[in-house]
Amino acid sequence: ARFVIHIAKRDNTYGTNQTHRQCIYQAVTDYYEGWYTPDAKLMEACLHSDLAKRAIKLDEAGKEYLLHLTNEIMMDATRKGGGSNRLTEKKNWTITIRDRYEEIATVKVASVEYMEYIHLARQNGHWQIVNVLYTDCRANL
Repeated sequence: ARFVIHIAKRDNTYGTNQTHRQCIYQAVTDYYEGWYTPDAKLMEACLHSDLAKRAIKLDEAGKEYLLHLTNEIMMDATRKGGGSNRLTEKKNWTITIRDRYEEIATVKVASVEYMEYIHLARQNGHWQIVNVLYTDCRANL
């Protein structure tokens, strides 16, 4: 069972017959559903070809570094199963649109596993995820 703020019907033509707000929700919902299902077609539709997904991680020595994931890396991981092996209770998320101006938007997604700040852009009538900055959720927060 997942909790999703989901007000749009499935339509991979983001922006054609839906409001921009609905299209933004749909793109982010497809990102999460694409990861957890996994569904490479959903993921491909919602991710911009120049996606930059980043996180601060620790290496084996405990030193921080910036992890950089691309569209190609995310698509490959999705095809290999994505988050489909996660427990059902981890497959919950809340989408909050923080701001939208013309063809750009900022979204916050809180889930059991991740906290993500997502930037989307509308290009050729389609809302797609361009940038993601995320961190793993920690029990002590």
